[in-house]
Amino acid sequence: MKACITLDLEPDHAGRMAPAYTAWDRDRVGTLLDLLAAHEAPLSAFAVAGSLGAVPGVVERFQEAGTEFHLHSYSHDLANPDSADEISRGQEAFTRFFGRPAEGYRAPEGRISPEGLARLEAEGFRFDSSVFPSFWPRPRYVTFPRRPYRPGGGRIVEMPVATVTPARIIVSLSWMKLLGWPVFRRLLDAPLPDPLVFDMHLHDLWALSSKTALKAPWSWLYARNAAAGFPILAAFLSLLRERGYDLITIGEAARHAEAVLAVAGGAAAPVPAVRAR
Repeated sequence: MKACITLDLEPDHAGRMAPAYTAWDRDRVGTLLDLLAAHEAPLSAFAVAGSLGAVPGVVERFQEAGTEFHLHSYSHDLANPDSADEISRGQEAFTRFFGRPAEGYRAPEGRISPEGLARLEAEGFRFDSSVFPSFWPRPRYVTFPRRPYRPGGGRIVEMPVATVTPARIIVSLSWMKLLGWPVFRRLLDAPLPDPLVFDMHLHDLWALSSKTALKAPWSWLYARNAAAGFPILAAFLSLLRERGYDLITIGEAARHAEAVLAVAGGAAAPVPAVRAR
């Protein structure tokens, strides 16, 4: 069994307020990286390209720890999550910063469309990890596969974020905080996809002063177990290790999925591509 720990490296609170970066703190990032290292858990980060230099030294701290980087749009614009501008400008800024193009993409809030997937293919991306096969952010997403597949029979591989059946609750730190770890821990006894792609944000880990700028209902949602993010992550990593998961980067998982799908002859199932709106 494989699991991928992924981080959406973006402004505080998912773009639902004026951009702030109180979570982008080298000491806090160091604490996170130390925890991951203790569990031998490599980190894969999907970075908002326009924010890479927002707090000098923070991205470099991730690089020092061997974090694998992919693209999370240019500006985290929820109204244009996979537009040509967000993808192409994002790839250009990403390439300037890292000296190489991104291989993977994650649309803000998973809002990927067939047109967005076509743009990713045209830009040369190898995989996408935008799909939450759940009732959120769109109810119809619940019908989408929980394992890697090729949307619409294209070249690009979709690496869905893990969900827990039958309710299709997303396996992410934000949902663990919302429901509480004792409840979510029981949900994890249900069958899980392989690979298990886990998602989190820096603003999930600690209570931040910037949350005072949020409006309802987001102010309430982010207040739920606000100080419990880091302990919940530690408990989840321990659970994965107890269950014998091999923790790998999402790039490794995508390359394995490509090989499996090549042998299988294409998509895991003939499914429609995800629509953003």
